[in-house]
Amino acid sequence: MVSDQAEWYNIFMTYNRYAAVYDGSGQIRFALLTGIYLEEILQRHPVDGRRALDLACGTGTLLAILAERGWEVTGLDASAAMLAQAAAKLAQASTRVELYQGDMRDVATLLPANTFDLVTCTYDSLNYLIGGNDLATCLRGIAQVLAPGGLFVGDMNTRHFLAVDWGHCLLSEQPGYVQVEQTHFDPVSDTSTMWLTGFIGNDHDGYERFDEIHIERAYPTEQVAMLINTAGLTIEGCYDGFTFQPPVATTQRIFWVARKPLCRNF
Repeated sequence: MVSDQAEWYNIFMTYNRYAAVYDGSGQIRFALLTGIYLEEILQRHPVDGRRALDLACGTGTLLAILAERGWEVTGLDASAAMLAQAAAKLAQASTRVELYQGDMRDVATLLPANTFDLVTCTYDSLNYLIGGNDLATCLRGIAQVLAPGGLFVGDMNTRHFLAVDWGHCLLSEQPGYVQVEQTHFDPVSDTSTMWLTGFIGNDHDGYERFDEIHIERAYPTEQVAMLINTAGLTIEGCYDGFTFQPPVATTQRIFWVARKPLCRNF
């Protein structure tokens, strides 16, 4: 059962109007960097097949990168507006592309079991699972849809980042778009709430304002490892973001790499 806080949060965090300016606001840079890093991860942790699922795929940049490398790609995202951006981006892909709207906690019911050779969930999307059992449910679903021998790669912001390094107030400006972020960390719930206000337009015609609320929860490394193992996956890597070094006290982002055993039945 999702907490009241999570339900309240889901009402506001829609990526609706934000979708049209998401890439242009600079967010695309993370996906591009992840695409490079993912290729390095797969060199260290290879898979045999070429069927990839990206959970919380957003505007589809990582899917497009994988499609260009010859992967058959599937994307799942809760936002119809973000999926529309992804569909446009992937319209000319030369490999098979499937996009689904849905909650990543429901992946096991939305997609067939034992299907994907690679499942990714990046850009701290897992931190958005703030309900008590949400992360465990999602990881179990990932294990179910992975093919035997398939690989899961996901990242999470650390408590250090959410509590210390995430700025309290940030302002960014691009032509046609202005964004203001205000952030507060609650040490009791280990959640960081970011109020995002965007202004789309120009000085001549005026600006349209939209508001969103983004809440992320910090999970202890030991808890994440336990949940991955309980889901039936074998951890092969726990890396300080975009490196192959172990996390330290000041690590901002952890990448998890885990594999579904060949003999595991789900």
